[in-house]
Amino acid sequence: MDDRDPEAFRALYRAHYGTVCRYLAARADRSAVEDVAAETFLVAWRRQAELPPHIVPWLLNTAAKCLANARRARERSDALALRLAGVLPASSPGVDAELESRAHRRALVAALVAVGERDRELLLLRFWDGLAPREIAAVVGVSPVTMRARLSRAGRRLEHELRIALAVGDPSPLSIPEVA
Repeated sequence: MDDRDPEAFRALYRAHYGTVCRYLAARADRSAVEDVAAETFLVAWRRQAELPPHIVPWLLNTAAKCLANARRARERSDALALRLAGVLPASSPGVDAELESRAHRRALVAALVAVGERDRELLLLRFWDGLAPREIAAVVGVSPVTMRARLSRAGRRLEHELRIALAVGDPSPLSIPEVA
């Protein structure tokens, strides 16, 4: 059974919240004061049955301990961030780059659908599976010269569909690699 008295705690809180916040403001960043004060009073709520008659020193001691815990947590967080910074690439793409990348992937899928099944199969064999034109020719059963011509036409169709999907007029960043 819970023997804590909500009214007594409210009175304690109203009487001493300002004192605890002033104590913390002299020792911590402004952004941490309210959080640490809340943690202090949470401890007081949990240990209400054990509170001493002279409460202010106990509250300030508890606030100091809560502040130390908050600092240790921040230090652990900063240390983790430093370790991760050493593992992650030096420059990770921002939100704009990620959105652009996703838009390009969607446009590529749309363009691959638009070129048709035959061209899509040739392009996937070449660029997804990494087969050389002579290897694709063997898979499909045509001469390497014919395959290079088909791949060249399929690449031009894909480039055209990709431009349409992206609604971009500048072909330079979207050009398909030569088939050679």
